[in-house]
Amino acid sequence: MGTAWIIGAFASALGIGVGGALAWIMKGFQQGFVFIYSLCTGLIMGLLFLEMIPESIELGGWTVLAFGLAAGLLLFIYIHRFMGKITIITDNHQKDIFVRSGVLLTMSIAIHNFPVGIALGSTIGTDIGNLMLTTLVLHNIPEGIIIFTPLFLAGFGFLTFLLFTIIIALPIAAGSLLGQLFDSGIPSLLAFIINLAIAVIFMVAVKEIFWGAVKNSTVVYCSIIGMFGFGIIYLYVTLIN
Repeated sequence: MGTAWIIGAFASALGIGVGGALAWIMKGFQQGFVFIYSLCTGLIMGLLFLEMIPESIELGGWTVLAFGLAAGLLLFIYIHRFMGKITIITDNHQKDIFVRSGVLLTMSIAIHNFPVGIALGSTIGTDIGNLMLTTLVLHNIPEGIIIFTPLFLAGFGFLTFLLFTIIIALPIAAGSLLGQLFDSGIPSLLAFIINLAIAVIFMVAVKEIFWGAVKNSTVVYCSIIGMFGFGIIYLYVTLIN
C-alpha cells in the first residue's frame, strides 16, 4: 500500500507521456490541427459520456451530478476569466490561444486526477485497483494529446512537456497518499469532485478546442471528425467491458 502513490503517479505520467509523444509527432502537420482538435473533442466527449459520467452517477447519483456540474461550470467561468486577465507574451494571438487552452486543460485534468488518486490509493492491489491503473493509463493518452498539441503548436518543447507531465501526475500521487490514510468511504464527495472536473473538461473541449477548430473550418467537417473520435472511445469501452 505504501507504494500506491508512486504507482499511480507513474501510470498517469506514462499515459500523458504517450499522448505527448503522439502530439509531438502530429505537430508537424500544423495544417491538420483542425482534424486533431476535432478528433480530440470526440475523444473527450466519449470519455465523459461513456465512462466518467456513468461512474459518477453510480458513485453519487443524479442529484450530486447536477450540483457538481453546476459548481464545475462556475469554476470554469472563474478560471476562464482569470486566464483572460493574464497576459501571455508570444509571437501572435493564435499562440496565445494555444497556450491558454493547454493550461486550462492541464488544470481541469489535474482536478480530476486528485479524486482518482484517492480511489486508487484505497483499492491498489485489488482487482478494482488494477483495472483503475489500466484505465488511468488509457485515459491519459488522449488527454496528453489534447494538452500538448496546443502547447507544441505554440512552440514549447521538451522542458514544458516534463513540467506539465509532473503537474498532472502530482495530484494522483497526493490523492493516493490520502486514499491510503482515509478509506474512500464518501462516494458522494468523490462524485462531486469528479463532476467538477467533468464540467470544466466539457466546457474547455467545446469552447476552446472544438470552437477553435470550427473557426478554421466548418461545423459539419469538425462534427464528423468528432463523431469518429467518439466512436473510437465507444469501441474501446465496448472491448474492455
